[in-house]
Amino acid sequence: MSESLVRVESVSFAYPGDAGEPPRTVLGDVSLAIQPGEFVALIGQNGSGKTTLAKHLNGLLKPASGRVLVGNIDTTNAPVGELARQIGYVFQNPDHQLFLSSVSAEVAWGPQQLGMVGDALETRVRETLERFGLTIWADHHPIMLGRGLRRLTALAAVFAMGPRVLVLDEPTGGLDRRLTAELMAILHRLTDEGHAVILITHEMALVAEHANRVIALRGGSVVADCAPSTLFDRVDLLADAGIEAPAVARLAHALCSHGMQQGISTTESFCDEYVRLREGRR
Repeated sequence: MSESLVRVESVSFAYPGDAGEPPRTVLGDVSLAIQPGEFVALIGQNGSGKTTLAKHLNGLLKPASGRVLVGNIDTTNAPVGELARQIGYVFQNPDHQLFLSSVSAEVAWGPQQLGMVGDALETRVRETLERFGLTIWADHHPIMLGRGLRRLTALAAVFAMGPRVLVLDEPTGGLDRRLTAELMAILHRLTDEGHAVILITHEMALVAEHANRVIALRGGSVVADCAPSTLFDRVDLLADAGIEAPAVARLAHALCSHGMQQGISTTESFCDEYVRLREGRR
């Protein structure tokens, strides 16, 4: 197996309590590793610790105990700017990341802060705009663009800094099916190139269709770390974690007594299995 891009080792974390209240534990003894090329979905109910865990990866939060390693860098003492070269974080609302007067300026800003200048900077901006289909929008003010293009601009601006891991918080909110498909295609191309993508999402159909690994949190602990199809067959675990499987997975599970195989969680796999069953009964 290739060297991990990120290792979380027995991490615990608590937010300070309010007005004399005791600290509120949000993560408890969490351990995991992220490998190159993985498309990971990080799921769980609100308050389960997803965003808190994600913010540990880029150093916005520091463990109370345990450690987070990004490559060989221990995030405990590493500046956020240094970690930005390795971990890119795309906020749930792209407008929280966009503050300059053009798309090209947004894409250039991060590399500039990392010391890139001249021809190297121009090349990085041009190639990033091309990769994300933003070249024709380069001189437009982001606020004048639709939500999908603003989201792509925020992603491009983070990607331009060269991180090997991209963390996206609810990236498909407000996007229609076409824009969601375009975004997922871009993310799959990145994983094909060896980047890792971590998707924080409540959309289980998206998890089933695109992730090759799902990490489920409940009460700040990892309760599952497996393939989506494996998780969506665990009815007891899903109920305990307050997670609802995609409709197609629930239908497939209900049809197991009629010969439907387990591990069906996407529309395509359901249709293939249904055809198999039909042909087997002819």
